[in-house]
Amino acid sequence: MVQAVGASNIFNIRRTPVNSCVNSASFNSGNVLTAQKKLSFTASIPVFLNTSLTDSDRKKYTYLLDFMKNYPISQNAEGLSCSKQLELLLKNGKLLSRSKSDNSTTLDNLYSIATEKRAFNLNQRNLISNVLDVLTNPRVVSQTFGDIPISEQRNIITSLNIDDPAKTNPSLMNVTASGTCAAASNEVNLADKYPAEYARWVSKLSSEDKALYLDINLSSISKNPLEAITIINLLEAQKVSMDFNKVKIKVNTDENAYIRAQIQDKYWDKGERNVANVLVQSAIMQLGSQNTYNSLIDARGGKFNTNSQGLIEIEKTFVESLIKDKEITSLVYQKIDDDQNLLGYNCSFDKMKKHIKDTIDSGEDVIIGYVLTNETSGRTASRYYNPKADGKPNKIINGHEITIVGYKYDANGNMFFVCVDTDDDNINFVEYSADWLLPKLHHAGYPAQIVAADEEEIIKNSQVA
Repeated sequence: MVQAVGASNIFNIRRTPVNSCVNSASFNSGNVLTAQKKLSFTASIPVFLNTSLTDSDRKKYTYLLDFMKNYPISQNAEGLSCSKQLELLLKNGKLLSRSKSDNSTTLDNLYSIATEKRAFNLNQRNLISNVLDVLTNPRVVSQTFGDIPISEQRNIITSLNIDDPAKTNPSLMNVTASGTCAAASNEVNLADKYPAEYARWVSKLSSEDKALYLDINLSSISKNPLEAITIINLLEAQKVSMDFNKVKIKVNTDENAYIRAQIQDKYWDKGERNVANVLVQSAIMQLGSQNTYNSLIDARGGKFNTNSQGLIEIEKTFVESLIKDKEITSLVYQKIDDDQNLLGYNCSFDKMKKHIKDTIDSGEDVIIGYVLTNETSGRTASRYYNPKADGKPNKIINGHEITIVGYKYDANGNMFFVCVDTDDDNINFVEYSADWLLPKLHHAGYPAQIVAADEEEIIKNSQVA
């Protein structure tokens, strides 16, 4: 049966062909509420009274203020000008936070975007605005691909390699329901918890080098260095250098990501992915899919390919471990048979709650994958499900990845999870009741130490037919 997947037991996974991402907007029910929680912005203060600004920082900050002067307020900015966004990020500490990889600050990376030439002449001010939007409000991250104007499609088709599927079938470029939910959820987490690193990803991927490098502790992949190396080789990450403590990994997008980026640079519409989203999600998809992703048609290959879209659980967990430079344990909570029928659970719902709550309390987000079934009775009943498609209840029909960023209780003590869903056309938080979400919870990734006490039990239970 499906087992818990952490760095130490990645080889025990039995591939489960559950779609990793679908357009889930149509499945929102009365149990899905628009959260009332909103970001609040304090009154502005003179930024140069902030003593944490060095002379170099002040120079870069002033340059950015001037560079973005008169830039139109973004539709994703909740009425904030770029200067107000910069001020907010300065006051909340995100602007001067540092990347683990190279110690650069968010400010350093924004300054690099402004002062260094961008690949394919991507608009520097658009890119900076994109980063500011995401860092001030990670809820705006979207996985919705934008449309490609017919005139642009003709130029794209002419430029494609002869073996690109879109060359002979241009309709493949019309992506309506993308499979980048796992990548987008990782992007939300990256922006929410590692702002300097997020800005570095956008800066490096949009630079003329079109690549960035991650310095990763092997212990973040497995406590056993030899097993960590095997996992890196299995997932075909691009190693630049490695010893028995650390590995340097090259991260880049596929070339078609820049076609998407250029289209969004010129034709972005509200609700679609911005250029920063395109580059970061494409790089994550490439890193997770053994370098087989095609951004133009949102399709991937690779040795773990059970569906042409999205990332499967072990790929998502591997990428998450690299982004956080922490060992991530992915717990699989559901028992699923070979016909993709949900048979039961590997631990109690109370333990699931505790895992999520403890992780949120530790300061981390939780990226989860949930499934929808065709059942017409039971705790996940829905009038929208197709009953007994294969003669059995609980047939899994779809799956989706979202990010849990908080939790709350109502007056009756019922627990709700505050989430970011990158595929619901909603830049607000959504709240899912624990009673609604937990029966659907297939897997979730946690810092290894938080769930270590329960991992062995869940693995054991998953092996019982």
